[in-house]
Amino acid sequence: MGQRITIEKWAENLEEVTIGRWVRVEGDTLRIGDILCEIITDKVTFEYTIEQPGTLSAIYAAEHSVVPVGYVIAFISEGGEPPDEDIPELNERLLAEHQERSEPDLELDLDAILGSAGGGKKTRAVPAARRMARQAGIELDDIAQWLGAPDRAITVEDVEGYIEQVGGADD
Repeated sequence: MGQRITIEKWAENLEEVTIGRWVRVEGDTLRIGDILCEIITDKVTFEYTIEQPGTLSAIYAAEHSVVPVGYVIAFISEGGEPPDEDIPELNERLLAEHQERSEPDLELDLDAILGSAGGGKKTRAVPAARRMARQAGIELDDIAQWLGAPDRAITVEDVEGYIEQVGGADD
């Protein structure tokens, strides 16, 4: 039976972590004690080590992505079984919930204040995706249009895909 590698709540105030770098790639055979990836919190950076042998069958978090507690970052199979099909949906839901909790309480409804002069509705994105797009000089609306899914929250993976396919502002 395979194992989900999930971000646990190691500290009371831990809400999210950053995946620093992956030491292993999909398809690698893993032994107990092998280093899988680097995890960065606000207070500490550490290497995640394997507690169960197997094959790294899937990675769900890109390097430098910010993921919430509970997010499945990888799947290790023991006997060649595929990763659980519900993992991407679970991760997307966790990102959306994390975004809702992370948004500031003082968010003004500019459409209500300015009327149509304020533009259309705000494109939803997880905080890490919003930050990554801003750093790359990309508008979230452009990513939503590229995805063809304007009503779902943009993820880090969406921003990375956009940059890979279309490029950033400084390309």
